[in-house]
Amino acid sequence: AAASSIICLGVDFMSESVAAIMARNGCGHVPVYRAATRHIGCSLAESAEGRGYEAWLRKFGDASSSPSSSDKKALHVVYINTSLETKATSASILPTITCTSSNVLQTILQASAQMGPDRLQICYGPDTYMGENLKSLLDAVLSHDESWTDSRIRDELHPLHTRESLRHLRDNLHVYPHGNCIVHHMFGNSVVETVSDKYADAYVTAHLEVPGEMFQIALEKSMNDEGVVGSTSNILQFIERKVEEAAKDMPSSRQHPHNGSQPHNGSTPQ
Repeated sequence: AAASSIICLGVDFMSESVAAIMARNGCGHVPVYRAATRHIGCSLAESAEGRGYEAWLRKFGDASSSPSSSDKKALHVVYINTSLETKATSASILPTITCTSSNVLQTILQASAQMGPDRLQICYGPDTYMGENLKSLLDAVLSHDESWTDSRIRDELHPLHTRESLRHLRDNLHVYPHGNCIVHHMFGNSVVETVSDKYADAYVTAHLEVPGEMFQIALEKSMNDEGVVGSTSNILQFIERKVEEAAKDMPSSRQHPHNGSQPHNGSTPQ
């Protein structure tokens, strides 16, 4: 049955986004309610609502429109965890694409391939951790020249990319330097030390939004299939796969009674 209403249990931009998506898909008549009347903010979203973020975007907009750089183009890729006002204001300054953690890598790969990796300047924001982690991911691929060949890049990352084009993409990826979530910020040095000291043999997963120190541990482990970095869905898929692999490796768990007999009438042997 169709939903008669939707309640969003989260920060303000989530209910905003749900209402906009519903309206865009012809379901604007379905009311979307917030969980509370008071403002429920997000430090990450708010970091893109000030003049500093606009000024950062305008710097690239002005540069791409100058006569001396007629062959250069700029594109703003904004994280979905921002307000509608941020997205609208950004679009008035630079061409803007909204991304999620699940599609951000494919978004920048496709944009770079389509516009030309040596010509397109990509401005990513406001999540500084995610942006820097994307650059770290590209660095990791480029630093493993024997395993990450042009053929593998085309097969596993994007059919129109090579090592050379990824190098241009990395160098032309600009990350907003002053945006982070105070909750994700907690997963820094102390957590990294605990994971390294006490769980060195464990699989490690890291979302793109975590601080770089935590991301690096999972990134290094991912090179040996002992971890994964990416979105929530990427992490869940990795965990499901590892659980299935472990289940297949487990010996049969059939129970054999000590005397070879079965208890009668469902009774428990004394």
